[in-house]
Amino acid sequence: MTVTRGQADDATPYGDAGRGDQGGGRRERVVVGVDGTAAGVTALRWAVDYARGRGARVLAVAVSEPTPVVGSGAEIAGGLAAQSMLDDEQFTAAAEAWLTEAITAVPAAERQSVERRVTRGDAVTVLLEEAGEADLLVLGNHGHGVIGGALTGSVAQRCVHHVTCPLVLVPAPRDETA
Repeated sequence: MTVTRGQADDATPYGDAGRGDQGGGRRERVVVGVDGTAAGVTALRWAVDYARGRGARVLAVAVSEPTPVVGSGAEIAGGLAAQSMLDDEQFTAAAEAWLTEAITAVPAAERQSVERRVTRGDAVTVLLEEAGEADLLVLGNHGHGVIGGALTGSVAQRCVHHVTCPLVLVPAPRDETA
């Protein structure tokens, strides 16, 4: 597991992450990205376990990335735009399914403590926006390494460079990293 610090000018030490009640009755908020992989499920389970011990809230976020529309004006005005909308609906339905599957993997007694959100947009942008008011961001780490992550555009790797709160990268189960 990798824990990284947010911005260098953030004065909150690691020890304060997870303190539960942060004054004024505010409960800690943990945001976790769920992406339809075993690493995403493992990250959610880790986040729920972490939150249970601290009385924190968990927000599980699945992002449906819009498909880019490429074509001429006539193609866009015709069937290409309709096909793109169908694809977006399919991607949103898939993101809903990822979230349902991941939450189902959480122990039954803990499921009600997980808020769920499916959002359309760029995964990194959405996760960083959600983490802006969070106390911790939790993501699955697929174990692609620096070169593999750079080639595939790793969401976790891109979040590491811009997150403003502590970030935990939970390793994928062994059978997914092979």
